Amino acid sequence: MRAASPEDLAVTILINSRVGAAAFKAVQDLGGELDLTSLPAVPLQEASEDGRQTLAELIAQVASWPEFAASVATKILHKKRPDLIPILDNEAIFGAYMNPRWPEQRASQESVYAVGWIREALDWIHHDLSRQENENAWRSLHTEYVTRTRIDLFDMAWWVYFRRIQPVARPL
Repeated sequence: MRAASPEDLAVTILINSRVGAAAFKAVQDLGGELDLTSLPAVPLQEASEDGRQTLAELIAQVASWPEFAASVATKILHKKRPDLIPILDNEAIFGAYMNPRWPEQRASQESVYAVGWIREALDWIHHDLSRQENENAWRSLHTEYVTRTRIDLFDMAWWVYFRRIQPVARPL
């Protein structure tokens, strides 16, 4: 598997991220140093605690690059391992999915860098992907969207729900 490269930012830009020249240069300069072979060779729903920790540390490593955070890091890494690496969006995942006060409280858009918080997001998503009570839904969705990973299906379902429920910002 090829390490991260500047052209990987193309998909990130399409997913509505604000990345600039510093992010491009960071991927160019640091992308070759990523050890993607250290990642678990299973989908996220099958990843062990140690595997999720290794993944969280890799995401945090990329999140520390200039103009990066967990959101941009996972958008480029997802392309490398779409069955293992979810897109950890600042607003949709950290600000809403993991926020017990959402939707009453508008989702935060704060950038995330910390390994612990990234690991917690991976654990939450792992839990929902592997819960026995969700198995029929995943099977049904896989029947309709055969080429999609379980993470892709989670992402699609969550974003539809998130956009439908997210309160609209009111002017002061």
